[in-house]
Amino acid sequence: MSDSGSNADLARLAADLARSLRDLQRELDQRPSGPRPPSPREILRFTDEIAIPGIILVLETNVRALRLLQRAIRLSDERKPPAGPDHAVRERAVSVSQATLGRLDEVLADVQDAIEGRPQDEEARQVLDEARALREEIDAQLAVTTADANRGQFEADAGSDVPVDVDAELQSIKDDLDDGDDGEQ
Repeated sequence: MSDSGSNADLARLAADLARSLRDLQRELDQRPSGPRPPSPREILRFTDEIAIPGIILVLETNVRALRLLQRAIRLSDERKPPAGPDHAVRERAVSVSQATLGRLDEVLADVQDAIEGRPQDEEARQVLDEARALREEIDAQLAVTTADANRGQFEADAGSDVPVDVDAELQSIKDDLDDGDDGEQ
């Protein structure tokens, strides 16, 4: 009798197991098949490949703009009278700075076009507004520097067809200033 009792128990347990499996299968079949949220691995990959390099690029651009502003302020320091090579360096710095600001303005316009108007993300909107404000501030400072350095004698021709090799000019100015900075420290 114990064999028939244990067989009956096994049959009942097998039936319960089959019923539980059918219930689980029905539950799995009823789940919606819509879009799923990104997995942590996908979020990490996006952050690593897109977000972080983009932030680094924005920060590097800001650092370069601030260094350019710092150099322009040093060049416009009125304690040094404009004469000889310093005056030529100042004029080159001003012209290269204006060309660089023109490029920066074009890049900002391209970024704005790329994101099709105003960005939906508040942080991206703030970064774009800060970059534009910084560009306008640098542009205004350069205008003041140009006016002070030339004392009304130098008129910039914005429509000039003279090609400017911005990278070569920046390197030349950097070399000139680096030679001068070694003696001051």
